[in-house]
Amino acid sequence: MSVLQRPTGFISRFVLLCALLLSASSHLQAQTPLGPQPDLRLLIDISGSMKESDPDNLRGPALELIVRLLPDGARAGVWIFGENVQQIVPHQVVDAQWRERALDAVARIDNSGQRTNIPAALAAATYDLGSMDPTYRTSVVLLTDGKVDLSASPMANATAARDLLANTAPELGATGIPVHTIALSEEADWTFLRALANSTAGLAEKARTAAQLTEIFVQSLEMVAPTARVPIVGNIFLIDDTVDEFTALVFLQEAGAEVTLTSPAGSVYSPEQRADGVDWFESSQFALVTVTSPERGAWTLAAPDGARSRVSVISDLKLEVDPLPNSLPAGRVTELGIRLRDAEGVISQPELLQLFTLAVQVTGPDGYSESIDVSGRYPVPATGEYRVSVPAFERGGRYQVLVQLRGETLERELPLYVEVIAEEAAPAISTRPAEVSEQDLQRPAVTLIALLLLALAVAFWVYRRRRKRKMAIWQRRFDASRGGSEDTVVSGLSATDPDSGDNEKAP
Repeated sequence: MSVLQRPTGFISRFVLLCALLLSASSHLQAQTPLGPQPDLRLLIDISGSMKESDPDNLRGPALELIVRLLPDGARAGVWIFGENVQQIVPHQVVDAQWRERALDAVARIDNSGQRTNIPAALAAATYDLGSMDPTYRTSVVLLTDGKVDLSASPMANATAARDLLANTAPELGATGIPVHTIALSEEADWTFLRALANSTAGLAEKARTAAQLTEIFVQSLEMVAPTARVPIVGNIFLIDDTVDEFTALVFLQEAGAEVTLTSPAGSVYSPEQRADGVDWFESSQFALVTVTSPERGAWTLAAPDGARSRVSVISDLKLEVDPLPNSLPAGRVTELGIRLRDAEGVISQPELLQLFTLAVQVTGPDGYSESIDVSGRYPVPATGEYRVSVPAFERGGRYQVLVQLRGETLERELPLYVEVIAEEAAPAISTRPAEVSEQDLQRPAVTLIALLLLALAVAFWVYRRRRKRKMAIWQRRFDASRGGSEDTVVSGLSATDPDSGDNEKAP
């Protein structure tokens, strides 16, 4: 089993997602893609907020590596978007001329956009919807750090997002065009991006740190376009007699880190030491080396601690596996088609197939693990294609399905990934009346007593206020009539005081 070291950096995840979507083979050859040729349509956000999300503008070198990894005969195009959408690399068949134009376009990736018009970007990338060539497998990769923002009106933005999810996304999903969404910041509308990916059977990825972003892209790429590899144990990998070419891709944590390759005969290759049949391409973030007609035996790939490496091969003997769906609902049983192919076609001779052992190792959330001994459980198929039942996954999350091929001098591994979508449990509905505690039952009586006490206090306050007013009036009348008779005073008070309670008139 390969030993993969942990990578970091935005560029590594971005490159790996796209590279596996393309099955990573090109004039810097990696594994020939399985099935139809890939058709990759890249949508790259250039809004002003990218100054913070991608301060070193690593989107440029990432695109450059994608261009170099694209296989001849594939189709690809690149669009950048902010408020408006612009195609910077034509959507055409990949050849030397296309690569030259694409490499020139790398410098046009900047942060000049004012808004984030995702609906317009998707419309531009799927301009030929309804008339796509069925010999290509189309995938859209949407890279953004924002949300639908095409107007100053929040209502207009919300309406555009709803329309995209209600109409455009289901149409793309029904046509078989997954939209893989990548959120590059916490400001991105994760709910919208996840809904867009789910509606099109694509993958929704969210990165909070560079390390998470790297891991997300590695698995996402392998989910979409599985690529056969030779396992790396420590720093050692074996190249057998069937290998015509191999490509090693190393993602680095630090700029200027040294990467070397040592052949079985002891020849050391590095980016500074050019040699026939050894082609290097490097940046501050990664190193890519392709070796044609390699020596047979154990090779050593020396890279700094923390680097992540993988070695893909072009071989006369190919391990082919039908890709799994990008996502599956929980509880659904799926099936793998596994074949061995040489220059003459699928190998079906029992005497040849019996020279190899096949196994499938499944791992998933919460320590889930299951091993399927394909060679021991299934008879040698007459057609040469094993149909392997993969058990239903009950728990949501991401699962790895690792297909392993072993021969006397040959090893291959092909990792697949599937996102299992578990339905959220609906809230329970109870028909029993809600239980009321004794304290809740006592609360109304306590409230009533409190109101009564408050009413009594108000009445007492009013009574005392009226008594004070009476006493004040009596005092004024008494002072005003000083010198007069007491009867006159009393009579005057009785006739004029409305609060005296004496309604009889004087005789």
